[in-house]
Amino acid sequence: MSATASLRCEIAVIGASLGGVLAAWAAASAGRRVVLVAEHPWLGGQMTAQGVPPDEHRLIEHGGASRSYQQFRAAIRAQYLNTPGFVDRTAMTEGCNPGDGWVSRLCFEPQLAADYFERLLAPLVDSGLLQILRGAAPAAAHRSGRRIELVSLRDGRELVAGYFLDATDTGALLKLAGLPYRLGKEARSEFGETLAPEVANPLDQQPVTHVIALRRHARPGPVIAAPVSYAFWRAHHLPHYGHALLSDWIPGSAPGESRQFKLFASSDPQDPCLDLWRYRRVVASHQWHDARDEVSLINWAQNDYGLHPLLDGPVPEAEVEAAARELSLCLLHWLQTEAPRTDGGQGHPELQPATDMLGSADGLAQQVYVRESRRIVGLTCLAQQDVQQPMQRTNSVGIAWYMMDMHPTCVSSQGLNAHVQPFELPLGCFVPADCDNLLPACKNLGVSHLVNACTRVHPAEWLIGEVAGSLAAFALQQDLTPTQIHADAASVARFRARLTEQGIPQHWDAKLLARLS
Repeated sequence: MSATASLRCEIAVIGASLGGVLAAWAAASAGRRVVLVAEHPWLGGQMTAQGVPPDEHRLIEHGGASRSYQQFRAAIRAQYLNTPGFVDRTAMTEGCNPGDGWVSRLCFEPQLAADYFERLLAPLVDSGLLQILRGAAPAAAHRSGRRIELVSLRDGRELVAGYFLDATDTGALLKLAGLPYRLGKEARSEFGETLAPEVANPLDQQPVTHVIALRRHARPGPVIAAPVSYAFWRAHHLPHYGHALLSDWIPGSAPGESRQFKLFASSDPQDPCLDLWRYRRVVASHQWHDARDEVSLINWAQNDYGLHPLLDGPVPEAEVEAAARELSLCLLHWLQTEAPRTDGGQGHPELQPATDMLGSADGLAQQVYVRESRRIVGLTCLAQQDVQQPMQRTNSVGIAWYMMDMHPTCVSSQGLNAHVQPFELPLGCFVPADCDNLLPACKNLGVSHLVNACTRVHPAEWLIGEVAGSLAAFALQQDLTPTQIHADAASVARFRARLTEQGIPQHWDAKLLARLS
């Protein structure tokens, strides 16, 4: 190992996902020397490089998230409200919603989040506590017993650290280090989950989606050429649901149930119709005094790529990502040429790639949207009953809430939308059973496949990263491993007190929950 090729730090955060950014921020803010490995131009994963506006629970306007997440939401809104020409005429949701989309109370242009994260980390970079390695990704990990000794990067450099945080969207470091992990669906017998299948299948994963930003112009524009796979996707029908993938139908809340959506509602902003265009709209013309063409981020059921799983499947990850990208272009061609119009015609050639929206030249996201990760085998595994009949825990390190949102998976093609209750994340979900210096900092904490469908969303991933970075810093300060902290009630209490100081609630406030009744 060349000394000049080695970088040493106290905490190495592998992956600049949303969780990775918060992990690096929390650890460096605690005074630790941190290296953040960032593969894509924009930091922030699903919030930025993947082009997905926040998926949030319905109490988010009043609480139920860490202080830093609420500060982020306030900052994005303030930036719009202080921009000349913007006027808040939100109609689809409560609160100021810049894009007035209906999937989220905060639909906004991803560039603003990317800029926010750069500003958030800049003081730590300037202080020397944080170093960001851009355009870098892990290639190998070397482990000795219960410790990871170093991580090799694709550019030949090596990272040596006291703690390694897996903040990749796929749990890549778990595999590189040869650690056990969960993936795909567990069998019903493993945790007694009534919604789990009889037989486990690690390949039965949620699909990935390559988001594309589209702008709706006043006049028709050029139609893209039909991609090579267009005929295949045009004829493809979703198993168990019966409808064509390229259509105005999407899977419903129950397996085998479909729902039809209009592509466009009327031009009236007050029209309550839940159309597809306004689903993830991030630029709404009625929110601006000057004339602006609307922009929507296309992350619909119609461009969910479910033919092959992304992880550990028969098709390499890069090929799955390329196929998902082409499916999104097929959807664009269908929208431009064959999608139904309200006047009885076909095609919307006025829809054009918004090449200024996602930091790319073609309007496609920098990174495929990943819903599912390899997950640690932790000291605790949160299962279905833990989120549908939650309990208050003495070792809770945070709170989360989102429906059990399962897109039709890659093998069984079964989707699901199940209600859950506001729940807590116990410390044991963050502590691997087989490694003393690796922590999960993205979608890869100790949860079942079903619960991953609740914890994969933005506020939860933000929290996971923040807790992981804080835990690594606390473990170094206390000279204890996470396993030792977990086993000692006094240490757990001290760590939870630290989280409280940082503005991370560990129990749901009763007054907040009363809003649900």
